[in-house]
Amino acid sequence: MARGFGIALETEYGDVQSIDDIDLDWFQKMEEVNFELGDEAETDDGGSRSDVVAWAGAAKPNGSTSAKVDLQRITWYLMGFLDHYIYTAGSGATSGLHIHEFYGGENHELPSFVGLAVYDALKIAVFGLIEDGLKLEVSDSAMTVNCDWLYATETAEILGINEDFEEPEELADSKIPIRFYDVSVKLNGSKPGSVQTSFSMEGNNNHDQDGTIGLGSRFPQEKPQAAKRGISLSLATTLNRHSYRDILDARYGVVDGVTPSACRILTVPLELTIAQCEHPEQQLIIKFPECTLKAEFDLKGADRVEATLNLQTLGNGEVTLNDGTTKVNTDMYCKLINKVPELTIEASGNESEGD
Repeated sequence: MARGFGIALETEYGDVQSIDDIDLDWFQKMEEVNFELGDEAETDDGGSRSDVVAWAGAAKPNGSTSAKVDLQRITWYLMGFLDHYIYTAGSGATSGLHIHEFYGGENHELPSFVGLAVYDALKIAVFGLIEDGLKLEVSDSAMTVNCDWLYATETAEILGINEDFEEPEELADSKIPIRFYDVSVKLNGSKPGSVQTSFSMEGNNNHDQDGTIGLGSRFPQEKPQAAKRGISLSLATTLNRHSYRDILDARYGVVDGVTPSACRILTVPLELTIAQCEHPEQQLIIKFPECTLKAEFDLKGADRVEATLNLQTLGNGEVTLNDGTTKVNTDMYCKLINKVPELTIEASGNESEGD
């Protein structure tokens, strides 16, 4: 029996099809998979001390998934979260690799997916799947990706006795997850002086699902629009001689300050580079070109003094794209080099080969 989740790009938002006809781009065994219809019943008491009638309320389908990150499947997560995508095929020595660029812009409509959640012998297909929230975390083990989803509707199928779920072929180089030693950080253009013990990014597209439910159906009838995109970042470190200056700069809002600034806050770029040890030619570079920066720390007995750098992205930082000439203003830019071909409605992500 299988337990996990897989997705594929959707040809048309919320288009319901037979589960047997769904051609997944990938499937992954996951620790947490949860999808709910969000359809609370409505009741009326008619003046009585108890409810005397009930009816089906509006359905607001939503879900969440949690998995370990690899440099292949992350392609779909980034496409679902950000609204600009550029593909460049590799050539020459890098002909087997593909370059995917993603960045945040002003588009209010994001790609939709079809998803398949498998709970042993129960399969639930979810249609009109929209990525509302994305969270990346890494500390002393594998990096994890947590997603919050909205969707339009679902259908179910129960496997027969002795019938197994047929998984799609494994994506190339996707078995080994990203670990903490595959990740490096640059703050304000250089590596921080102190050891960074964890990183987290939490982003939200704040889709308006309420506006998609109206007369004629209690389920969403059109693709929800993304509202303000919020991205919060944090780095954990230790307060010591290697970090005093970085912490004070963030605390006081000015470089080399020893007292709080009268009116200024510090803004810096943050860059994350992920290069898997086993496949160093494949990597993900995430740039947050302009972020506000604050610091917090506290003392607890004789334990080391833990400090946290908190960053909030701004959308007016400039990034040069892979072509070397095009410049865009964005809050988040990703350059991903891996073995996944261009993401299109027609194309599948299944280029399979061993790790």
